[in-house]
Amino acid sequence: MLFNSIAYLIFLPLAVAGYYLLPQRQRWLFLLLASYLFYAFYRVEYTVLLMASTAVSYYAGLAMGAATEKRKRRPWLIAAVAANLFLLFVFKYLGFFTGAINQIASFAGSPGLLPVVSVLLPVGISFYTFQTIGYLADVYRGVSPPERHAGIFALYVSFFPQLVAGPIERARNLMPQFREAHPFDPALMSSGLRLMLWGYFKKIVIADRLVMFVQPVFSQPDMHTGIGIALALPLLMLQVYADFSGYTDIAIGSARLMGFRLSPNFRQPFSATSVSDFWSRWHITLTTWLRDYVYFSLPSRFRGAVSGIRMNLNLVFTFMLVGFWHGAHWNFLIFGLLHGLMMALANITKSAMQSFNQISRLRRAPRFLQALNITLTFLLVSASALFFGQHSLNDSLTLMRNLADFSQTSSILRMLITNNDFILGILLIVFMLTFESVTSRNRVKVWFLTRHTGIRFAFYLGMLFFMLIFGIFSRQEFFYFQF
Repeated sequence: MLFNSIAYLIFLPLAVAGYYLLPQRQRWLFLLLASYLFYAFYRVEYTVLLMASTAVSYYAGLAMGAATEKRKRRPWLIAAVAANLFLLFVFKYLGFFTGAINQIASFAGSPGLLPVVSVLLPVGISFYTFQTIGYLADVYRGVSPPERHAGIFALYVSFFPQLVAGPIERARNLMPQFREAHPFDPALMSSGLRLMLWGYFKKIVIADRLVMFVQPVFSQPDMHTGIGIALALPLLMLQVYADFSGYTDIAIGSARLMGFRLSPNFRQPFSATSVSDFWSRWHITLTTWLRDYVYFSLPSRFRGAVSGIRMNLNLVFTFMLVGFWHGAHWNFLIFGLLHGLMMALANITKSAMQSFNQISRLRRAPRFLQALNITLTFLLVSASALFFGQHSLNDSLTLMRNLADFSQTSSILRMLITNNDFILGILLIVFMLTFESVTSRNRVKVWFLTRHTGIRFAFYLGMLFFMLIFGIFSRQEFFYFQF
């Protein structure tokens, strides 16, 4: 069930109403049934995978809880994590690896060594797999107690607002909330609806409009050159941001209607002053998950001492996983590798840059230096967008070759500046970034919320009206549903 569908606009009010009408002791069961119904709308048979992952993780958690020593918990952790990763591998990565093996075999003179397996990716499998593995790791480490209520645990895995594309929640944050009494709170309801409105605005008005200028470039790379590609790269990152952060706002807002607090996933990523800072602001629940369960688990010592080389290698490896998590394509691996290398390079040159700033005049112009860092970070992230998407590696290489051809610059620019949708798209990007920067300040929120009710509702109605007039109602699937 897509968030931007009529079905969800009917489903959500019914779910919220049912939740508040039922007594506290029955709410978990109602939410669990609603969550499975929500997931079954995509493909009924894939609810079996969701249940299987839930059952394995639940019983492994109980077994680890019963073990008094850490070494006795380790076999249960390994078995449950392996079972979850096996499901993820079969449905998401098996086709990639069989294809890669066949490519290698063809070079050795044995083409078609393995049958290429291609199955429909179960929506949300990357998200709920990481969520269950995080729970298992926390129980193993003693950070969280094992959940003994099977229904509460199943609801933690399948909670419908964040099931399909996150945020990836930690057990210690979300699980206790299912036992809390959530009385109807008009202020929280209003806050959730405002956040959902902004999320829908970003998705329907901004993201789906930018698709019109991004998709043709990446679907037909040989038909585009120079300035067209150079504009498509930052527009792709902005489109993905408007799409995914819009989804996240709707998810957090939907949960807030029932009193649940989900983790933030974005924090003005295009204000980042470095690539590392960008990833502390973009898809926060994924990067913190990989930091806590992968990066910190990798060996950091080399020949008995903490090694900067080893830590940078760990960083590169972790971000290759970030890329590969997004999809079973060479492009995503390269995307993650590029970001890992950029951050490792920043670590290596950090002391030299600090010394340079101390002896240069740039230290006297912090605002200029900050603006320069923000601009360079945005350009680097945009350049890496060559490898961000489901298009093939050959398509990315074609785009790189064609990027040097600026022979059609004047004609492309004339066409774009006369395209009302393009001009509106640029204005909406500026509005989105400015609006989120301004509203991130608490005093602005307080000022707005203390205005007369009529003024606030006029603003909401204005956004709705603008959405109805300028929205792209093609039911374009959210970008991160493919992961």
